[in-house]
Amino acid sequence: PPGTVGVRSDELPIHPDADTSRFSGKVQRLFFASQHPEEARCEAAPFLIWEPWGIVGFGAQILGLRVALALGLGSGRVVVGNPEWENNLVNSELKWRFNLSEVPNTGSPWGPGGSLEQLSHCAHHSSVPDSVRLLPGVDVTDPTISNVRVSGDLWGVENREHIFDIPSAASDLLPEAPNLFWWWTETTAYLHRPTPKLQTFIDAQKARMGWKHPIIGIHMRLGHDKNREAQRFPNKYYIQEARRIRALFPEVGTIFVCSDRRGAVDKMIAEYGGEFEIMTQPRVEGAQPMDYVHTDLTLLGLADFLVFTFSSNFGMAALYLNSFNHNHRPSYISMDDLFEGFRYYGHQMTLAHSSDTGTNELGVRNCAPQLSQADGKTLLMIDDKREDADEICAERGGQEDCRTPRTVREQESGVIVWDSKECEPVDDYDACQDALRNRFRKIISGATSIREKGDCEEECDDHGCVSLAEGNRRVLGFGIRLPREEL
Repeated sequence: PPGTVGVRSDELPIHPDADTSRFSGKVQRLFFASQHPEEARCEAAPFLIWEPWGIVGFGAQILGLRVALALGLGSGRVVVGNPEWENNLVNSELKWRFNLSEVPNTGSPWGPGGSLEQLSHCAHHSSVPDSVRLLPGVDVTDPTISNVRVSGDLWGVENREHIFDIPSAASDLLPEAPNLFWWWTETTAYLHRPTPKLQTFIDAQKARMGWKHPIIGIHMRLGHDKNREAQRFPNKYYIQEARRIRALFPEVGTIFVCSDRRGAVDKMIAEYGGEFEIMTQPRVEGAQPMDYVHTDLTLLGLADFLVFTFSSNFGMAALYLNSFNHNHRPSYISMDDLFEGFRYYGHQMTLAHSSDTGTNELGVRNCAPQLSQADGKTLLMIDDKREDADEICAERGGQEDCRTPRTVREQESGVIVWDSKECEPVDDYDACQDALRNRFRKIISGATSIREKGDCEEECDDHGCVSLAEGNRRVLGFGIRLPREEL
């Protein structure tokens, strides 16, 4: 219409071939068929038993299960959890995050007492004691192994090259190879399906708040552990982005806000409640902590616009749910464009948006050190994360350079030129190890330059993050009819 300055992403023109949302029905049916075979087949079904890697939040649990679904679908295995592990994880996480002295024994969100639809009705046929760890040399497609057990640290370290795989059973449904954003939108939608009981609670909370459209959903990730991933933002930054959305879409005046810090939510309502109608979930007698968590995520997915941090696992899950509910083309503002959750596994993820089509892309950067060689080739050195990894030191530039390498490969061809496991099948192991270490020393000493962080841009530690690029880049996820500098 005349005077319009902003266009919602799902209202932008798009070529039918680029509209991936039209395949959602097929993909969700594929998930269900893979995860819910006929009851008679459950006893003989091969399983992939997933275990998280420690006391992590719900966003990180979903992140891990996205990878598990890819591994399961790609290998013909039914994905289930380790009930005992998940029960301990969830209860410990609740005590830690909500500072509770007593926690109801709810167990896994996907378990019998959970708030989400079960991963598979075959779960009771899987056997954790009889499972085989997915380690190097274990073929997940081997039909003679009935139960393969996978935990977060293992798929990251031992199987790091498969973290971002999209199974051909899913990608072949599309006319062109899809981006990871499409795949994670679909997997998140499958993983976060409220039970009828939770859906009743969600509907009741919407009624209590007076839920209305259009509405901006804001997620503020402010926990103490956040500074290990990315910069935390004060309330005024989120409100500034809400103002930016209102300037482009004048009919928007309502905000739904949630956070892992209730005090920050109360402060936003007190300071900006006169400028926006701001709502948040009321506390209800008898409701469990995870009921609020799952309801927050559902409501963020239903919002017309989303303001969040891409660096947050929970914020990312909200983006993908919102994407699923808006034909894979959500309208949003991300406060940052880098996800550091895969840094330990040697990768960094980026978010990009096309304001012409409303589509989004996830980019994956390799953080492995890049060793430039005299012949013009670039080698990637993959670190060995194990505690007992062999440290090799070499003379370089007049100083000692010590590394714990696992493999070294050519960046362009992917050919492995050095492997720490080369000596395992050799009779004279000690002599082979000495020769292997000397070869690595020559690689390091002969490097004309080393780019320590590879293609990655930001480095984080317990004190915060230092960006190797200028500024903290927001992603404006909608169509724009103004010059960007006017925003």
